Amino acid sequence: MPIKNNPDFKTVWQLAHNWVGEESDKTDPLAISPALRIAIDRLIRGISSREISGRWKGYRIFPGSLFLSLILEPIHCLRFFRWLIYHKFSIDYLDNLYVKRNEVITWCEKVVLLDPPPCWAIKNPSDNKISVNETKRHRPLNEVEDRIRCQAIASALWELDIDIHPIHLARSKILQRFGNGRIYSEDTLKRWIAEVDPKKGQRKSGRPDIIEYKIVLEIDTQNQN
Repeated sequence: MPIKNNPDFKTVWQLAHNWVGEESDKTDPLAISPALRIAIDRLIRGISSREISGRWKGYRIFPGSLFLSLILEPIHCLRFFRWLIYHKFSIDYLDNLYVKRNEVITWCEKVVLLDPPPCWAIKNPSDNKISVNETKRHRPLNEVEDRIRCQAIASALWELDIDIHPIHLARSKILQRFGNGRIYSEDTLKRWIAEVDPKKGQRKSGRPDIIEYKIVLEIDTQNQN
């Protein structure tokens, strides 16, 4: 069965709309609701960090490392980073980018800690259904999203240079601005990104060594934490 007609697959555009209860054929691309923007962002970041797989018109994208993806799939990388950094997108692209049902359900339960989209819900809604303003663990929704954003950013930067120290990452402008890290303490940010640190348990304790990284990592001087 072609992926387009397979009930186990839906496009990011379709699924994001279903998640927030909106109709995909009535969305004005110039006036996307905040809830829909968050749903799209959540799925895109899940694919870019390989927490869920993405499929472009049927074939799987980003099967390897970020480095290989940049070489083999530059168009997809460009479109993803264009969204992640500038929040600019193409409806045609999002409506041909598919995700798989079982992966999304597992991802919702174990990573983002949210109920899956209604079209793929495991159980019928009950009287004790969790409010849209909190997660299953009663944590603020924005905090969960910020943690996922910070971890996705950290993973991408560590793909480029595994030697970047977590302290420098936590203080970096990209994590502070795009990960919304300015409203959290440095200890909180370090705890979050430690979960995806490829050298977890191998780094020296104490003040990090002064070394030149492979990328320019600007420190955010506005961080007050």
